[in-house]
Amino acid sequence: MRSILGKKDNSKGNQLILGIGLIILMLFSTLGYALGGRNKDANEVIDYKGIEFIQDGSGYWKFVINNYEFLLKYNPQEIQDISFNGNFVLTDFQDKPLYFVGESNEPMIEIARNLERFVLRIQNACINGEDCEGDLPIKDCFGDNIIIIKELGDGESESISQQGNCLYISASYANQTRYADKFMYKLLDI
Repeated sequence: MRSILGKKDNSKGNQLILGIGLIILMLFSTLGYALGGRNKDANEVIDYKGIEFIQDGSGYWKFVINNYEFLLKYNPQEIQDISFNGNFVLTDFQDKPLYFVGESNEPMIEIARNLERFVLRIQNACINGEDCEGDLPIKDCFGDNIIIIKELGDGESESISQQGNCLYISASYANQTRYADKFMYKLLDI
């Protein structure tokens, strides 16, 4: 009987040692993860027209204008090859609804993330009743701010243009966010 009780006490001791070892392992692994992932040298910084652009581990470029922080996928140097002569300014969107037409989510999210604090609301719409699905409102380029994003087929050339209050982004799926960022930089006068 004593040999069985002796084994029980030894088992409790082993469990205690194992438990303490696991707790120490978890603490050090959490500490190592927290400290190991923060390398300040990983940030890339560029200065463009007096504005500091910082790219951290997320891959996005962060910059501040008039105490507002913006976050875009491309910095201005990466999209210099895109020409856009639109005349939008940020106040054109101030406290007004912003409508999107198209199926491409990434460029819409890119623009919405940066303009949501300025516009009244953001929602999908149809332009002049064309290809309208569901209960989307029908809007036009005369009174409403509309961003129309169209994926191009083979042989079509990419472009970004303005007609009235409509912004047209026509690009391959891979380049739509580049064109959306070009619009944002033009809007912010960068």
